[in-house]
Amino acid sequence: MALKLSVIGTGYLGATHAACMASMGFEVIGFDTEQSKIDLLSKGKVPFYEPDLEELLANQIKSGKLSFTNNINDLADCDVHFICVGTPQVKGGIAADLTFVNSALESIARIVKPGGLVVGKSTVPVGTAARLRDKLIELNPSADLAWNPEFLREGFAVEDTLKPNRLVVGVVSD
Repeated sequence: MALKLSVIGTGYLGATHAACMASMGFEVIGFDTEQSKIDLLSKGKVPFYEPDLEELLANQIKSGKLSFTNNINDLADCDVHFICVGTPQVKGGIAADLTFVNSALESIARIVKPGGLVVGKSTVPVGTAARLRDKLIELNPSADLAWNPEFLREGFAVEDTLKPNRLVVGVVSD
């Protein structure tokens, strides 16, 4: 039986990651709090332009491997949860606003099943993953966290996801 994955955040990174993982045979549920995004993506439409993504996404929805929801509880049966939310700059500064990353982790920590894995893909400052791992263990001691940052080029996101030129994964093993 294939692993069941969730992708939290359905923007540029999340929608691409969800469609590509489904094309690799995984059952994938994309999650977002914005109902308008869920409605559009569920129809196989992408709210931005990225070559090959809309066709890939539509095909994966038709295959039954990819679905979208705004109900966090729909992700409870997933084995691996990918955090793919935005990290915009703080207004008036150069630091990353981690509000969406923190919120995603806190939401998903409540439903991760025992032995479940949360994987961060969002671009974050050094030290963020360690802080989030500590928070995850506090909220759900049976879950673990890894970090697998994205290296997507605009116009090549599907290719970069399916055929990455490098893989970086950060984990702590006890």
